This record gives sequence, C-alpha cells and structure tokens, in this order.
Amino acid sequence: MNANLQNSLPARVKPSLHIAQGSAGGARFRRKLFVFQSTPLVMLLAGALLLSGCTVVPKGENRLRHSAAIAGTPFAKPYAKRHLPPLPLDATGNQLVQYAVLNNPDVEKAYWKWRAAIEQIPQAGTQLTTLMLNAGTTLQNGQASLANTILGAGNMTSADIRWPSKLSADAKAALQAARAAGWQYRAEIFTVRRDVLAAWYRYAQTSVVLRLASTQESLLKSMAALNKAGISTGGRQPGQWLAAQNSIDQLQAEIIALRNRQPRDLAALNAVLGRAANLPLTPPGAIPTVAPPANSNHALLMLALRRNPDIRGLARFVSADRISIQRAKMQYIPNFDLGISSNLDGTAQSFTSALVVPVFRYKAINASIAQARDRLRGQQAALRSADVNLTARLLIDVLALRNDHQQLSLFAGRILPRLKLINSLAQTNYQQGAGTLQDQLKARQELLVIEQTIAQLQTDQDIRIADIAAIIAAPM
Repeated sequence: MNANLQNSLPARVKPSLHIAQGSAGGARFRRKLFVFQSTPLVMLLAGALLLSGCTVVPKGENRLRHSAAIAGTPFAKPYAKRHLPPLPLDATGNQLVQYAVLNNPDVEKAYWKWRAAIEQIPQAGTQLTTLMLNAGTTLQNGQASLANTILGAGNMTSADIRWPSKLSADAKAALQAARAAGWQYRAEIFTVRRDVLAAWYRYAQTSVVLRLASTQESLLKSMAALNKAGISTGGRQPGQWLAAQNSIDQLQAEIIALRNRQPRDLAALNAVLGRAANLPLTPPGAIPTVAPPANSNHALLMLALRRNPDIRGLARFVSADRISIQRAKMQYIPNFDLGISSNLDGTAQSFTSALVVPVFRYKAINASIAQARDRLRGQQAALRSADVNLTARLLIDVLALRNDHQQLSLFAGRILPRLKLINSLAQTNYQQGAGTLQDQLKARQELLVIEQTIAQLQTDQDIRIADIAAIIAAPM
C-alpha cells in the first residue's frame, strides 16, 4: 500500500495497518488503546466486586465481639483439654459458684449460642449474590482471535444485588438478636449460681439436722440406760423406759431418712457443678448465714426491671422485630443486577443492568410485613408476661424472705435460749430426783424441733436471697 492511499484512510484505521504490518510503534499503540478502552471495564468490574462483596458492620458489633471473646476465654479449648481449678473438699459457696460457671454444660451451651448469634450479623449484612465470571470465543476457520474472545463479569442472576439500606436493616436486626443471646447467657450464669447455692444450702441443712439428731439420739440412749437401771432398783417405772424407747426409735427413723437424703443432696449439687454424682464434698459445719438485702421492696423491684437478663433479652428481641417490620417494607424497593463484558482487544465493550421490580409479589410482601408485625406483638406480649411473672416472683421471694427473717429473729433470739434453759433445768431436776424422765425427754424434743426449724428457716432465707440475686443478675 502506498503512502498516498494510507494517508487517505481514516485515522482510526491507521493503527490497524501498523499492527498488520508488524511495526513496533503499532504494537505499542495497540497496548495503549486496549488499556484506554478497558478502563471503564475495570471500573465496572471493581464496582460489581464492591457491591457483591459488600458487608455492613452495624455500630456495636465490634464491641459485642470483644465482650464475647473475653467471656469465652474459659471455653477456648476443647473440654477434654481444659484444666479447671481444683475444687477443695470443703469448698465455700463462692468457690462452688466459680467452678460451676467454668464447668457447667448449660452455661457453656448458652455461651456458644451467643457466639453463633454474633456470627449471624455479618451473614445478614452481606450481599447474597456472588460475582460470576464468564468467557467465550468464536472460532473462525478453526482459529481464535482477541476480537472474538469475550470476557464478562456480573452478579449471580438467581440472587439480586440488594441496596445497602436492606443490608443495614438485616445486620441491625441480627445485632439485636445477638445482644438478646448475650443476656440469655448472663441469665444462665445467675441461674446456675442460684441452683448451686440452693443445692449447697440443702446439703448443709441435711448435715446440720443429722448432727443434731445424732446428738439427741446419744443423749436419749444414755437416759434410757439410766432409766432401765432404775427399774431394777424400783426407782423408775417400766412405762417411762418404754416411752423413752419409742422416742429413740422415732428419732432413729428420722436419722435413717436424713442419712439417705445426704447422697441425694450431694448428687444434686454435683449435677449443677457439672461433676460426677458420687464425687465427695464436705458439707459445711453450719448453714451459711446470708444477710437479707437492705433495699426496700420497691427498690428491689425497680432494680430487677432494670437489670433482669430475661427482660433485657426480650426487649432486644422486640427491637429486632421492629427493625424486621422496616426491612419487610423494603422489599418493595427493587433490587438490581449488573453485568459487564469486553473482547480482549478492547474494541467492543458492553454494560448491562436490570431492576428486579417485585410487581407480582405484593401479596407475599404484604404478608411478610403482617407476619413481622405479628411477631412483634407476640414478643411484646412475652415481654409483658415476663414483667408480670418477674414482679410476682420477686414479691413472693421478698415477702417470704421478710417472713423467714422475722421468724429467725424470734426463734433464734428468744425461743431457743429459753428452751436451752428449760432443758438444762429439766436435766438438773432429773439428776436430783425432782423431775421425771418424761420431763427431760419433752424438753429435749422441743429443743430439737426448734433447732431443726431454725435450720429450715435459715436455708429458706438463703435460697430466697440467691433467687433474688438471680432475678437482679447481681450478688446481693
């Protein structure tokens, strides 16, 4: 081709002539042309990647993750590889609670539910669609060329690209559900704390009452032996000895029941601790004395409504359902699809987009909105129910606690000292021959009954305090 003909051609054809002629300048121009013409392709490809890989991080997620990571330190290793702190045989209540929180399977189960709920947040806030890459070529005379080779990128058409506002609503609802799971984990901790202390108090009560009954049995046996000796000398009547034997037999029946109750109480305590049922624990020498809270009934109620984990968790579910209503309404906002393609020489590029308009889904969308409202109303009803039940439970605990405390003050502060004095006088009179064995037996039986009553009242009071602490989610 001569120079005159070449100069008469359009400018956009000249690079092709240089390329066809194999000139070095033509090759450089071709590379520049491809880069220039492929710049929109790169930009569109980056935009598609950004949209298809977008994940919304709601405010508060990172803080929640940090809190969960700290709380989960004891559960980081598999159970078989954990090294729990040793539990002394004479462990205190606090040591038992700390051990149970680390070892109780229900606490760990609640924790992993919390973690699983947190991992739902990025799933809810991420596009459902994925990037699809495609390539194709047309063979001419059995040969491929750059111009006939097409590369394309687009989102998966079966899952449309959602607007960021929809992702944000889904992520916020998941965040509220995760916070509710966190409150459920806290509720499980204080439930286990209450159950551990209640089982420990019952175990202590059985031991204390058994010790009282055994002491009483030894005394009655000694008195019966003296009475039997008095029968042979004519100083005592056989009926007195028979009455003493009946008292001893009744007491022995109670001792048998208490001894059989001890392993049951221990098994119940070990179950809450997450240990084998027959592992030993030394019961405390006395029932622990826990001071009742000094707060007024109204102050305790306000504290419970503000701090109770069940109430707080349900409130989070209510917030999640409110967001779900907004999200259901967003289904009327059309989603969209994106697609881009280009041949390898950069001379032909295309961009496609589509709106996915939910014209024929209005009944389903309306139903989903109504369903979200129904769930919200159900959660609100559950929250009201929990509020009512919590108030009743707390009031019952507080009234029973005040009653136990008043009776303890009466029995331990007034009646018990008097009965001890009466028992001492009856024993002295019996030794001096001024009193009968029946008088002394009666005094000892009354003393034992009062001591058992005090043990029962102290146990009930301690269990009520542990339950109030579980309601308020804080040690009293």
